[in-house]
Amino acid sequence: MGNHGMPDLKTAITKSCDGYFYRLGLKMGIDGIMKMVDEFDLNRRTGIDIPNEVISLTPSPELKQKTQGQNAEWKDIDTVYASFGQVYDIITPIALLRTIAGISVGGNLYVPHFLKELRPVNATGPFELRAGRSFQPIDGARPNPKHLSIPEDFHHLVVEGMWGVVNNGGTAAAIRMAGFDIAGKTGTAQVVGLGKDTGKNKDHAWFVSYAPAYKPEIALVALIENSGFGGQHAAPAVRRVYDVYYRKTRNEEPPGALPVAKTPKPEDKAQPKKAPTEIARNQ
Repeated sequence: MGNHGMPDLKTAITKSCDGYFYRLGLKMGIDGIMKMVDEFDLNRRTGIDIPNEVISLTPSPELKQKTQGQNAEWKDIDTVYASFGQVYDIITPIALLRTIAGISVGGNLYVPHFLKELRPVNATGPFELRAGRSFQPIDGARPNPKHLSIPEDFHHLVVEGMWGVVNNGGTAAAIRMAGFDIAGKTGTAQVVGLGKDTGKNKDHAWFVSYAPAYKPEIALVALIENSGFGGQHAAPAVRRVYDVYYRKTRNEEPPGALPVAKTPKPEDKAQPKKAPTEIARNQ
C-alpha cells in the first residue's frame, strides 16, 4: 500500500490511505457499502428547514446504469471507486456535516436546522398571538435524533483516526489548536481525469470536522471548489472559523492562531500619483 505499508483503520484515516479503503470496500462489497450509506441517511434529505433540499447521489449499480446505460455492468473496480468517494459519489455539504456531527456524539444523527424555536411576542396588529414551540423535523415519521448503534471500540478507532488527522501528523496537521483538539477528515474530489485537472477543472477541496475531539461543541465543513487539496485549502478555511468560535466562547485568543493575510490598501485613483521629484520639490 505505497509508503503507508499495512496500516490499521486509525492510521488509514489519519494519513488518508486510499489503499486501505480499496481493500475494505472489496471486503464489504457494494451491498455492504449501500447498507452503510442507508444507515447514515446519506441517500436521503437531511430534513433541514429550507425548501428544495438536494439529495446526495450515492454509489449503486442502479446509479451506474442511469448514468452509463442500462447494460452497464457493476464491476469490482466500481466498488473500489465507491469505497473512497470517486465517480459515483455526489454528496452535499450538509449531509456530510450531519454525518460527522453524529459520529462526534456516538451515533446520534440530528436533523439540522436554521430555526431553533418560535417564541411568543406581543401583538402589534390585528393578528392573534401564536404560542411558542420547539423546532420539529419536516418529516414526522423520522426519529430525531436517529440513533446508530456504533460499537464502542469501532467508534474509538474512528475518533482517534480523525483526531490524528490534525493532532498526530495527519493530512491537516497545519491547523492544530493545542488544548482545543480538532477531529476531522480531509478530502480531495476529482472533477475530471488525471492530467486534465488544472484551472477550472482543478480538484474540489473538502474538510469535515468537529471540536473538541473528545467533548464536541461544534461541527464544521468546508467545500472549496476547484482549489486543490483539502488539507491545503479547506482545512485552513475551517480553522479560521474555529478561531472565531474560540474567541467568542473563551474570551481569549485561540492557541496557534493562523496569520491572516493582509491585502494592501488600494490606491486612491481619484488623486494622481506624484513623481518622487515632485514630492521632494513640495517639501
